[in-house]
Amino acid sequence: MLESDVLPGGTGIKAAVPDYSLATKTGTAEKIGDSGKCDGGYINYTAGIAPASHPEVALMMINYPPAGDHFGGSGAAPMFSNIIEPVLKHMNIAPDVIYSASSDKY
Repeated sequence: MLESDVLPGGTGIKAAVPDYSLATKTGTAEKIGDSGKCDGGYINYTAGIAPASHPEVALMMINYPPAGDHFGGSGAAPMFSNIIEPVLKHMNIAPDVIYSASSDKY
């Protein structure tokens, strides 16, 4: 189920890394202010492992987004991808994907 989050239609599609399978979960939470009530701010996250077929790396990206872009899939997911892709390449982890979300091909 977590692998489908990074495929077309999933909330984590912006976390995708070409040629690597990922298993991710995105989320959003409202921040609590000093009054103990929601203060209008948000925290969003994307957590995942890569490659999903044989996990080598785990990463959780947390973002305090600006107003209007407060979902994990649109805020933290692109940052997750920007970090995890060079890490996978630096670690010489071979691509493992049979489906590439970036090319929409099997």
